[in-house]
Amino acid sequence: MKTSASLSLSQIPAAPKVQEPDAQELRQGLADHAFVGFYQPQLSLKTGTISGLEVLARWRHPHNGLLTPGYFLQALERHDLMDELFLRLFEQGLILRQKLASLNLPLTMSFNLQPSQLSNPILSQAIKVLLRAHECPARSIIFEITETGTLNPCSVAMNNLLQLKLLGCGLSMDDFGTGFSSLERLCDVPFTELKLDAGFVHKLDTHSACTAIVAHTVSLAASLGVSLVIEGVETPAQLKRLKTLGVSIVQGYAIAPPMADTALLPYILEYIAGSQVVLTSV
Repeated sequence: MKTSASLSLSQIPAAPKVQEPDAQELRQGLADHAFVGFYQPQLSLKTGTISGLEVLARWRHPHNGLLTPGYFLQALERHDLMDELFLRLFEQGLILRQKLASLNLPLTMSFNLQPSQLSNPILSQAIKVLLRAHECPARSIIFEITETGTLNPCSVAMNNLLQLKLLGCGLSMDDFGTGFSSLERLCDVPFTELKLDAGFVHKLDTHSACTAIVAHTVSLAASLGVSLVIEGVETPAQLKRLKTLGVSIVQGYAIAPPMADTALLPYILEYIAGSQVVLTSV
């Protein structure tokens, strides 16, 4: 279902031309709380409910407008500022989730973690403290992990993942089917979710192999007892096709674009009013 809050890819404004920021500019942006979370809804195709949100970083730049991670993520990593960004987005997300829960709108929230962040020995403890401070059940939080092929079983990163799992948080293998997000990693890391790379969805109509891959991934997730999210869904036709293949949860511009916290609640309420369903509780 699309509401007035939805947006097609063709309507996305052209990207501004900006230079990569230096350390001082990034630190100033963090100090000014200019880095904010945008929230993209995930839809359950089985129930027609909004089941979760992915939290995506945006920078409200004073001169260049709203910037997406492609403009600042590498610079943040280079200047060792990823942890600070994550903690800010995490706390923002927890505050928003607490507000939604108070309105009887509890949702799962997914946050992205990079390998460099997982190498922080106090990461899992910091997350535990913030969850407790904001009275957020760990089961309602999922961490999307990329480049898991770089993880050593005895590493700090692997210990952080195990501690997060013990807390009750979900672990999602992001970009499944590409790069390091391989079948072998499923044996090493206690994932609770697979997130199939958007490239397979984009080729559904032109590559029969992609249809087979989606269908087999649905079966694999069911056999492993983990959730499956298909991202990058852009058209109603793709939604219909994925539903016939047995996909449960989807995310993409066919459902809604990433949006600011101030736009999220009106979108959810409009969605409920239009679909006459209630949100999935966690």
